[in-house]
Amino acid sequence: ARLVNNALDFSRLEQGRKKFLREPLDLGGELSRLLDTQLPRFGEAGLALRREIPAAPLPATTDRDAFEQIVLNLLDNACKYAGAGGEVTVQLGPQAGASAELRVLDRGPGVPVEHRERIFEKFHRVDDTLTAEKHGAGLGLSIARQLARGLGGELRYEPRPGGGAAFILELP
Repeated sequence: ARLVNNALDFSRLEQGRKKFLREPLDLGGELSRLLDTQLPRFGEAGLALRREIPAAPLPATTDRDAFEQIVLNLLDNACKYAGAGGEVTVQLGPQAGASAELRVLDRGPGVPVEHRERIFEKFHRVDDTLTAEKHGAGLGLSIARQLARGLGGELRYEPRPGGGAAFILELP
């Protein structure tokens, strides 16, 4: 279902027809709900899912479905590629100049330097044995970035200090 939704959203985004329904949302509450739904999957992958979410509400006016799809795409990637790292940490907090910053951090192999910007291109997959063994169309990060930008935010990658990947979503 997620792959079909990704393909449909990809088509709408490419054609500039994606409509965003912005509404008041507690990002912390919504993120906690999403993480709860992913616990069994992370457990099956042998990954601990750690959360650093403020106890106080973190309000934003955003599109709930777009936020959910971005988060699920980032979690999907972490689950696929960070299995040997043992843990994924999701951090959420207020950010100067933005309403919030979400970080999905793993201890997997990270992204090779030459692929760090290209991972956001449609259909791009890092060409090595890691991705060859994993199913996917190479659309998740492209869609996630386009959704983030459609919301007025940004999605970027940084190597995680100590090893691994850090995907950072900034929301207005």
